[in-house]
Amino acid sequence: MKTETTHLDRCLEAEAGPVKIIPALQAIAADMREAIAALPKWERGVHIFWLMGPFILLIERSPADIWLSLLAMTFAVRSVFKRDGAWLRHFWVRAGFLFWLWCIFVGAVSDFPAYSMGEAFVWFRFPLFAMATAFWLATDKRLLYAMLVSTALGLVVMCGILTAEILIEGQKGGRLMWPYGDLVPGNYVAKVGLPAFTIMVALAVSIKGRVAALSGIIALITMVISVMTGERINFLIRACGGMLAGLVWKPNWGRYLALVAVEILAVVVIFSALPGTAARYTDQFIKGATEPQESPWLKTINGGWQVAQDNLMFGIGTANYRLVAYEGILDKYDNVRPDVHPHNYYVQMLLETGLIGFILGVMFLWSIIWTCFRASLRNRENVFVATAWVIPFGIFWPIATSADFFGQWNNIFIWSAVALSLISSQINKKMQ
Repeated sequence: MKTETTHLDRCLEAEAGPVKIIPALQAIAADMREAIAALPKWERGVHIFWLMGPFILLIERSPADIWLSLLAMTFAVRSVFKRDGAWLRHFWVRAGFLFWLWCIFVGAVSDFPAYSMGEAFVWFRFPLFAMATAFWLATDKRLLYAMLVSTALGLVVMCGILTAEILIEGQKGGRLMWPYGDLVPGNYVAKVGLPAFTIMVALAVSIKGRVAALSGIIALITMVISVMTGERINFLIRACGGMLAGLVWKPNWGRYLALVAVEILAVVVIFSALPGTAARYTDQFIKGATEPQESPWLKTINGGWQVAQDNLMFGIGTANYRLVAYEGILDKYDNVRPDVHPHNYYVQMLLETGLIGFILGVMFLWSIIWTCFRASLRNRENVFVATAWVIPFGIFWPIATSADFFGQWNNIFIWSAVALSLISSQINKKMQ
């Protein structure tokens, strides 16, 4: 990662007291312009396209997928053309390729080889996008900081859209749907916005001045919006991720406890005003997590677990559960519910790729977490590096309900966040 002194560095050095918001943003904008101008001509448009990502993700899944896929494929072609294979030496990269090849293999020996192999093959565009981000698109810290600002602005825009929905249409069954028309905006708030959110919380409880105050206010607003989306696991990812991020970078304990208390108070007020929303996060959530006889979620996971035990070596093939779950395969089991996926990443890996695939998948996901965590141990001064490991740790936490591990929309959200977290491994103490 490039290490030259930037406008932001000079701005921070010139400030005798707390950092001021407008000069810092102006410095980041100036750094971004200089970084883009220094790129080869063909790469300038690509990097600008990358920086637009948080706003493209606000449109719909197809534009978002095109954005991510084009960047991933461009990186692959560029690496071949420039004979750049240095990035292949990283353990998490090799683990990702190994897991991918196994997914293709189990698809080939499954009952639906064409479908399964196709799903496994195209899935790799998501980890490849993370590799493109970590080893090409964000190797200049000036562009990294610009992307973090872009992510924060995208998060603010999404909160504005959802606020408008609340005021104009209100919740639908305790959930929100704008701007996508389906029940996934909490995914954007929780996952796409997670890199910016963790930094905001860390700044709010650690530094002084307007930046800290603004960070705390925005973090609080996004927490309220996250509650209103009605997406319980996404809310827990943000709540737990925020509390953890606040602990790992120079926390002022009084300010930390105050921020947590204010956020809890805001949630209590919302629950008091909206009993239907409160029920989703309390009675319904507890029942769904503790009563196997009544919980649709536990029955769905159990269905995947039962099938996994009968196909332990090779699984049923990548992404094939959606093809067989409704075909009578679950009729012989008790307390199961068919669905297109078992709603847990780890059960799905075991179910569809077998025990070997499960081991390879766990190695891949947790090597990402370890890569980011190890970077945080080496560099405690940089707020982004110190908190980045919280992002994959929260997203890949094993004991949680989750969307389709090999699906399109969910992967666009999670890998846009995980990609940013992996940049932390490219930053050392000289690259603040």
